[in-house]
Amino acid sequence: MSTFDKVKKFAASRPRSGGGGSSRGVFHSFEAGDNPIRLVGEFIEVKTHFIAPVKSRGERGLCIPDAFEGDGKLPMVVNCPDWDIENEKPKANKTCPICALQKSYREAAKKPGVSQEDKERFEEMAGKCAARTALKWNIIDRKDPYIIEVSDKGEKKVLGYKVTTIGMEAWGDIRGIFTQCDFDISDVEKGIDINVVRSDAKKTSYSARAILDGMSIKQTPLSADEREMRLHNLKQLCGKQTDPVAIRDALHSDLLEDLLSLNVSSESDDVVSEPETPKKFESKKVETKKVETKKAEVESEDDDAPFDDEEKDEAEKPVVETAPEASEWQCFGSIDPEHPECKSCSDMEECAKKAGVVLKKKK
Repeated sequence: MSTFDKVKKFAASRPRSGGGGSSRGVFHSFEAGDNPIRLVGEFIEVKTHFIAPVKSRGERGLCIPDAFEGDGKLPMVVNCPDWDIENEKPKANKTCPICALQKSYREAAKKPGVSQEDKERFEEMAGKCAARTALKWNIIDRKDPYIIEVSDKGEKKVLGYKVTTIGMEAWGDIRGIFTQCDFDISDVEKGIDINVVRSDAKKTSYSARAILDGMSIKQTPLSADEREMRLHNLKQLCGKQTDPVAIRDALHSDLLEDLLSLNVSSESDDVVSEPETPKKFESKKVETKKVETKKAEVESEDDDAPFDDEEKDEAEKPVVETAPEASEWQCFGSIDPEHPECKSCSDMEECAKKAGVVLKKKK
């Protein structure tokens, strides 16, 4: 590549005047106490593993500390490689080393003649390796309904949807609200606000209840301004996959030895296990602005995302929010036919089809 070509490529990756930039403050985290929110649209189901050390609690985690430092560092919470986020179901091809390790420990604990000490260790480790279910959902944060838009003109607060993580503890109450109301509480017209309460005792717990107006449930149709906001594409924002080989190579040496020595097949369908899979509720399509093909970049979930409800206690400290480097090309499934990275991408035609973009025929 010539210097001139490199200059053009770098210039094309920079935020464009009048339409580029990035967004921050998109990923929502529940605070201690009351958290009034409005769920909007459909959720997606994800499966995650918490793999990092927690020094403040003396827990070494599943992976070595060096794996979370420097270039190419691993996120503390990874999407399970065995879970197909696009279709929200388990993958047929199992590649997740953490799920394979969990299955190995579960099977080892059941073997005849295993000592009580080993059995307890195997069961404990199987629990630490389990994939956790969470829901990602667009919400309006009633306490702070703003996100930050960053452009070449500076930063400004604007109304915007945030993305929150609902763990299974809070989901139990939310499902109950759906059932009791007997309508879609995330609906544009009929929807209601709910209050998610985070209680910080010895173990953090979560509960949710409908917000009332007197003795009745208060319905909160979206305002004109709220309808103008763009829903985030949850699968694009929250679907980042980490290379399973990188996860395996980062395991503590004794865990890697266990993975190899216990030698249990990981082809079973129960590698990713949860007591219950949330059921989708039908909802009306939210009338929002059409997403532009040249959309602004949104911060990576790794920069700012809250952990699963059960994982929040385990993080040593909050992840510092940072905007993505403007010089880094981040593809979230959007398309710019003139961008050099798009032009060289094998998925360009598929992205164009999904976005409704007509590509120029090659001469």
